[in-house]
Amino acid sequence: MGGFRPFLIFAPLAFLFAVFMAAGAVLQPPPVRTTNGAEQFDTSAAIARLERILGDETPHPVDSDAQDAVRTRLLAEIETLGLTPEVRDDFACRPAPNGQAMFCARVRNIIFQIGPEQGPAVLAAAHYDSVPAAPGAADDGLGIAVLLEAARVLRDQQHARRIIFLISDGEEPGLIGAHSFATTDPLMEAVEALVNVEARGTRGPATFFESNQPNADAVAAFSGAPRGIASSVMADVYALLPNSTDVSALTRDGLDVVNLALLDGVEDYHTPQDSLASLDQRSVQHAGDIALHTLQRFASSADRGATTEMVYTDIGSFALLSAPRSAAQIVLGVALVIAFAAFWRTGREHRWRSFASPLVALISATALAFGAGFALTLLRPGESYAWAYPEPARAWCVLFALFGALLALMLARGVRHPAQAEAAGFFWYAALGLAASFALPGVTIFFAGPALVFALGALAATMWKPAQALGAAFAACLALATWAPSIALTELALGFEFPFAFAALMVIVLFTTFGWIARCAPERLRAPALIVTLLAAGAVGASALVPAATAERPAPLNVVYVLDNTVEDARFALGTAQRRLPPAFEGFTAAPLLPGDSAETWVAPAPIQPLPAATLTDITTSIAGGERTVRARIAASGAGRVILRIPSAAQPLRASLNGTEIEFGAVEDFVSVICNGRACEGALFEVALAETGDPAADWFVIGQTPGVTTPESAALIARRPPERTSIQNGDGAITINAVRP
Repeated sequence: MGGFRPFLIFAPLAFLFAVFMAAGAVLQPPPVRTTNGAEQFDTSAAIARLERILGDETPHPVDSDAQDAVRTRLLAEIETLGLTPEVRDDFACRPAPNGQAMFCARVRNIIFQIGPEQGPAVLAAAHYDSVPAAPGAADDGLGIAVLLEAARVLRDQQHARRIIFLISDGEEPGLIGAHSFATTDPLMEAVEALVNVEARGTRGPATFFESNQPNADAVAAFSGAPRGIASSVMADVYALLPNSTDVSALTRDGLDVVNLALLDGVEDYHTPQDSLASLDQRSVQHAGDIALHTLQRFASSADRGATTEMVYTDIGSFALLSAPRSAAQIVLGVALVIAFAAFWRTGREHRWRSFASPLVALISATALAFGAGFALTLLRPGESYAWAYPEPARAWCVLFALFGALLALMLARGVRHPAQAEAAGFFWYAALGLAASFALPGVTIFFAGPALVFALGALAATMWKPAQALGAAFAACLALATWAPSIALTELALGFEFPFAFAALMVIVLFTTFGWIARCAPERLRAPALIVTLLAAGAVGASALVPAATAERPAPLNVVYVLDNTVEDARFALGTAQRRLPPAFEGFTAAPLLPGDSAETWVAPAPIQPLPAATLTDITTSIAGGERTVRARIAASGAGRVILRIPSAAQPLRASLNGTEIEFGAVEDFVSVICNGRACEGALFEVALAETGDPAADWFVIGQTPGVTTPESAALIARRPPERTSIQNGDGAITINAVRP
């Protein structure tokens, strides 16, 4: 054994490396069932309906001819289920959260119900519009497929609460249909719970990523979902991001929310690759099983009205661990005291060195990952070193975390005092968890479970000494089972923009393994630390060399022809200047694309080709009550989207489109009124300005027309390499007109 011991250390290191590298594998949805009971979600039937609804998979943005065709087929499928859909037709506007814009469109929400005719309701929601560049098979064809098949199962069951199905319109340009339902539809008054189905990718598990506060009823409804994947910390992080779904427009105080989405396959999101061919049927089944389960749980009983704030996480998608936030914080506080007592009784030798060593591990791993990420950003400006091949970046984050753990054990003489290193690791694990619980409450459960298991082992060790080591081993397994898959999901959601955060989380999880590693370690750890360092350097080198994009994981690149009538100029635009252009494109420089833009876009001169331009007509002004009111009609000239930008110098106060009024917040440079779809043609626009505003300031009317090309822009599109793809509004044309009302 003595001759083998120097190599024993590599067993736990290799195991820990494999756990973090392959954690995403445990989250993959199960295979599609070949047979289903009458009360089970039938994936084949759901996919077949979706194929009929999408037809030839033409993109179908809000208020377009293609959207009309999709809606007709969708209504027919609902009627085939024996249900009676209603179409709510409304021209609606939703204000931007920052008060600087309003998003408008004619939306046609589709609504149908099952269960009791009156009384409290559960809302099942998805949207049926796509972005102009994508067929929308996952975003949100997935939601349509899931809701219709869930309706088939639920229609013949008895429910304590009715279920209202909302298939909203206009989600993509600004959650407009959901806003219309939430603010004007009387059905919303009865809604007590909401299940929303979305997609930010085309494969992977369906994840419960957003809820409400207090969330006890939502967590209870989700609990027991087949292979349910959930994380309260993900909900906390999502709340800090600018992203939004229809839930943002539908939510209100007291509404229980379960928001589900696919996160994997993000390279297909809002691109032509969001197609039926890319949509994983296992993901459809997984989303369907979870949505059906949650809807059944919500609808089977009256609202409990629970007011407890729960923290929760799944354990490898096979069980849900949840607890009240306050209880989890108390557990962490008690475990903190017990861990310190266990540390103190290990003796004086190297005590304070051991006590500080976990912080050394955290600082060193975080600093190394930050340095590697910063160096790669300098080495590859305008390129993502982890988009096409994230594995090398994941590897060096894990390896830096392992190096930090080895460095801590070297500093603490942990090989000679494994119980001391073990207790110090758990003390800081509990301490950092307790501190983090006040900033990100959802994270509490990730720390409380392992800390509690170790504390119980440490208490038992007062009577049976091996109990602490056993408790620590079980606690480490629980920490890995909860943290590693959650970190994998975070990588899918956020990418590697902040690699130091991943390394920091990984090394904190490794605090729980200090005793385990120390007991397997040789007398000297320099050789293992050196090998880990060399492997990390190799992984960083791989990140420096791998392609930034591939045909399988293309990077975004739209080709847009821009005709600026304000200066009688034309140019090509190829997307954000923060991303490096392929070698096939030369002569482009960075500059703002539209009036009022702060970000820069790659642009190059283009021949002027006459295009119909959006503008304002029938302009009139009037002054009353200290305000100047401007009225006009929009001449969209075929544009799919018209943006009216009004400068702050004009002092805009509020605006309305077709009678729907929005007030602006404190105006910075411009405010924007954004109209989407065919109803923009001839729409009546009114804006109230302070009388002291500058009447000579130029306003800008911007028309966006997806799919329109000139011969020259078509040639550029033909030069686009396979590792680049159109996205969002896709290739097309933009016109810019200045007006001075």
